[in-house]
Amino acid sequence: MDLVYENSVSAIETLQTRFQQQKNVFFTISNFGDPRYAFLFYAPLIFSLDRRTGTKLMWVTIIAEWSNQVLKWVLHGERPYWWIHETQVYNKTGSNTPAIQQYFMTCETGPGSPSGHSMVSAAVWYILITAFLEKSGAVRNNHKNILVSISWSIYTILLCVVSLSRVYIAAHFPHQCLLGMVIGCGLATIMSKFSLDTLKLKHYVIATFGLLGSALTTYGVLRVLGLNPLWSVDRAMKWCAKQEYIHVDTTPFFSMMRYCGYMLGMGIGLNSMFNKKAEKVPFSMGMKVTSALLAVGVAKLSEQVTLPKYNTAVFYFSVFLANTILPFLMIAMVPYIVSRVWPVIFGVVAKRKQQ
Repeated sequence: MDLVYENSVSAIETLQTRFQQQKNVFFTISNFGDPRYAFLFYAPLIFSLDRRTGTKLMWVTIIAEWSNQVLKWVLHGERPYWWIHETQVYNKTGSNTPAIQQYFMTCETGPGSPSGHSMVSAAVWYILITAFLEKSGAVRNNHKNILVSISWSIYTILLCVVSLSRVYIAAHFPHQCLLGMVIGCGLATIMSKFSLDTLKLKHYVIATFGLLGSALTTYGVLRVLGLNPLWSVDRAMKWCAKQEYIHVDTTPFFSMMRYCGYMLGMGIGLNSMFNKKAEKVPFSMGMKVTSALLAVGVAKLSEQVTLPKYNTAVFYFSVFLANTILPFLMIAMVPYIVSRVWPVIFGVVAKRKQQ
């Protein structure tokens, strides 16, 4: 892999030098593809507008996040910003260590392959594109419909742009982004064929423990084999230019607590009495939009919650708990409140107009 890494580093160096003035654009694009927005923006927005598509999107997001974490542990992929300092390639060739720049978004602490940004984005946007095409009727009419071609072209371009931004900030090598795109698209293709309407709370509980158990088993097996699954955290701490660039929400265990908590919270929310009561109310477009705004607002506010960091176990349990509560609020409480308050408000308005 050294040859692949070396050539990729040259490409990264050229990219950073040529587009130095456009670095803020790359930062914005990279942030746009951040997996956390699948949980905090796409999930509440889409679920509020279309419950079936939203549920499928949340499942795909969770499975993509889980598989990305497990694959990263197994594949042991390097990241450009630390590889250039750890490799012996430049000592052997007598070349100087490339002058790759680090930015505030560079210092991811997990292994590099496959790219989580590319993988989760590919999975989530696949669900969005297919849902859009199904509702527009383009798929039923003709698979060669111009709308289908345009939609998938946009999908491909967006993924390439997000991947390019990850390469630009030296968080990933190009092949890691390509691998993430392929796997994410494949996962979404498979997941989109499953029916999720009949799942009960017990299925979500089983899925939660299944995800947690499989991830911890992977971690344990690697430890037994004499490998350190958290080796990448040490590399990040060692080679990140500024310690404030290192964020705890990029660690593998943070990701694990997030997707496990979200799975459990989704199951509780979908099977709660609040959700069942809200489902009985026919939602107008105004009610859906209001629910979407409130749900996204709740998700945004959740980012402002400060989790305790004085103890590692307490911190990760807090992450799990917070991500269990959040989908419950978005899925059950927000629609329930809107279904109860909306008729009251507009009933009063209608009466006043009649008077």
